[in-house]
Formats: sequence, structure tokens, C-alpha cells
Amino acid sequence: MGNKSTKSRNACRGTIDTVYKQKEDHFKQLKANFTSSFSGRSFTSVSSHQSTYSVSRPWSRISRRRWKESTLTLPYESSKTAWPVSQLESYFLPEFPVTASINEKRFDVLDEISKGAFGKVYKVKDLEKGQIFALKVLSKSKIISENSVQQVKDEVQVQRVCGHHPYIVSCPLHWQSRKRLYIVTKFIEGGELYSLLTRYITLPVALVQVFVAQIALALDFLHNAGVIYRDLKPENILLDDVGNIQLIDFGLSKWLSYGSTTKTICGTLHYMAPEILATEPYGHAVDWWSLGVIACVMLTGKVSGNLK
Repeated sequence: MGNKSTKSRNACRGTIDTVYKQKEDHFKQLKANFTSSFSGRSFTSVSSHQSTYSVSRPWSRISRRRWKESTLTLPYESSKTAWPVSQLESYFLPEFPVTASINEKRFDVLDEISKGAFGKVYKVKDLEKGQIFALKVLSKSKIISENSVQQVKDEVQVQRVCGHHPYIVSCPLHWQSRKRLYIVTKFIEGGELYSLLTRYITLPVALVQVFVAQIALALDFLHNAGVIYRDLKPENILLDDVGNIQLIDFGLSKWLSYGSTTKTICGTLHYMAPEILATEPYGHAVDWWSLGVIACVMLTGKVSGNLK
């Protein structure tokens, strides 16, 4: 009995050893196959043969078109830890959408109108609608270096929200490319009030009354919308084809609820209210001070500067 029991145990151990040996050989083979298949490649690129880039490749070198195509065809591609826009583009989102490839081809530049701190303004033609517009092209690098990102975003927001007023220039379209911002506004043919004052020095009282009333209506509308303008001057007041005023350039405007104050020193020196120059808190009343100065200039032609 003892010999039979010992032989049975030995046979059982031999069977177990054989099975473990077979499993070990099997796992070694699997490991070798896995290593050879995935050598030098990321797991994502193997599991998704249509993947458009390797994990080791910088996102900045991947085109946005290829990224969108991969997310449409592969449901798991959108979960990758990569952004569809660069950091420079994300600074100006969501106010400035990224659609440069479409919109830049839509406008034909006819002439340069003026220059500003961050870029230029052009007279352009909309090839789709056949209409004339003003196109402001701003440099992102200059805006960021001057710490004016929020200022530009406020400018386009104010014009989009308040541009339906009859005495405020509308902003039908705006977008961004990798290096620039684009703001399309209605083109005003009559030119600046400044040019009119330079030519005639003083204006008739009846005409001044009309201009002051129209500017006052525009300012009152902005104030009730929670906006302080802060840069009212003849250069920022245009005249349309029938002689009505059009308020432009909201680069220094700010969202400010009625009755609140701010302390930022900005504007044009000749038209700035005393509280701004004194670095004191000020509110919407500073716009009315500027309107009073403009009214005096239109009636008398006297202000320190070129108009005398």
C-alpha cells in the first residue's frame, strides 16, 4: 500500500509540474509577442490604427483639421489630453472664435483707413454680400504685452450687445487667427467729426444741438446697459451719409453697473474729467463731462491742441 501511495503522489506531482511548465512557456511566448508588437510605439497608436499622432509628438505640431477628423472617426480620440487650440488662441476664447481659414478669404482689402496702438483699420468688401465694411486687424502679441486681453474682449462684447442702437456702430462679425484678431464693423462714409471741425472750426448752433442730442442718447443707452465709454472725443464720433453721428472705438469701454465707480486712469487728456486726472474714483458722469467739452469745441473751436 505504501509503495502504491508514493507512486501515485509522484505521478500527480509530475502532472502538476508539466502543466505549470506549459503555462510558463505559454506566458513567455505571449510576452515576447507583446514586446515585439508594441516596441517603439504608444499604446494609443496601436489600439487605434487611425490615430493621427503619437503621444511623444508635441500637440503644437498637429493640424487642427487632422485633430477634428480623428475625433469624428474614432470615439475615443476626443479623450486624449490635448487641446484643439493653442494657448495663444485660448486667451481670446470664447469672444473670438477660431474661424480664420473661412473668414479671411471672404473680405477683399480696398484701402487702409487708420492705425491704432494694436493694429490697423481697413476698408474692405464682403465678397459674399457685396457690402463695404471696416475691418480692424489687431496683433495678439502687442495686446498680450500690454496686458490688454480683457480690454479687447470687453470692446467686442460691448459692440455686439449695443451695436443695434441707431447711433452706435454695429459689429456683425469677429474672429481670430493664430497671430491676429479681426473685428468687422459697419463702414461709415461721412468721416470723423474731428475732420469736420478742422475744416469749419465752429458749427451752427442748431447743428450742435442735434449732434449733442444724438451723442447723449447713445451715452444714456450705454450707461443703462452697464457700460462706461471713457474715450469720448471728436475722433471717435463718425458721421453717416445723412449726417447722423455714429459712436465707434470701444477699446476703453468697461462693464460698470450704474452707480458703481472705477479708478483706472484712461482716456484723452483734453476730454478727461477732473476726477480721472485727480486719480479719484469715478463713475458714468465722466462721459457727460467729455460731452460738455465737445459741445464747447463745436461752438467755439477752442481747445488746447490743433483746433484753435
